[in-house]
Amino acid sequence: MDSFTATARRSTEVADAVARHPERFRVLTGERPTGALHLGHYFGTIRERVRLQDAGVETFLVLADYQVITDRDTTAHVRDNVHGAVLDYLAAGIDPERTTIFTHSSIPALNQLLLPFLSLVTEAELHRNPTVKSELEASGRALSGLLLTYPVHQAADILFCKGNLVPVGKDNLPHVEMTRVIAPEVQRTLRGDLPRSGCADHRDPRGSRAGRSEDVEELRERDRPVDDRG
Repeated sequence: MDSFTATARRSTEVADAVARHPERFRVLTGERPTGALHLGHYFGTIRERVRLQDAGVETFLVLADYQVITDRDTTAHVRDNVHGAVLDYLAAGIDPERTTIFTHSSIPALNQLLLPFLSLVTEAELHRNPTVKSELEASGRALSGLLLTYPVHQAADILFCKGNLVPVGKDNLPHVEMTRVIAPEVQRTLRGDLPRSGCADHRDPRGSRAGRSEDVEELRERDRPVDDRG
């Protein structure tokens, strides 16, 4: 069974678990603000984010402005795209009292995780990533260092927020697999050497349900299947 098939099957199990115990989950989702959102975004992802939010799942939504420059020659319209996306989220039903919306550029500590995380993966692992390979072939130009390390930056997103529910499409599945490689290595080699602040500390305190961030061992415990937790 390939990773995508296994993930699709697991998604059904997770949906059932979320319906029963939404408080056990913290979702991280988002997109790169490369242009205006459209109906495809709404029916493909935004509607599901609203559903999870309304079900009581703690939700973090990243507008990955730093990742726009992985394959773009200019960032001239990124700020406008971010503002437009936030307005679209609000119009679609995203509630900032229940969902934390943030950009990479607004939280420097998140991006600082990229450096120690890069020490935990090999160059070969980065080059083997099928999504990076396909984007390289599609672009027809030399691979930038930022595009090569893009999956590690996404791992930083996930682990910084302590997310244990990360909705992705098939093209981003290898990035989640990279997170599974990095998380135990952080626990083994870097525990105690990284700041404990995370997305939870950047939430507006009004109505916030998030406390101080847990360490990676707690993240791994929360990432286990619900039925295995006892």
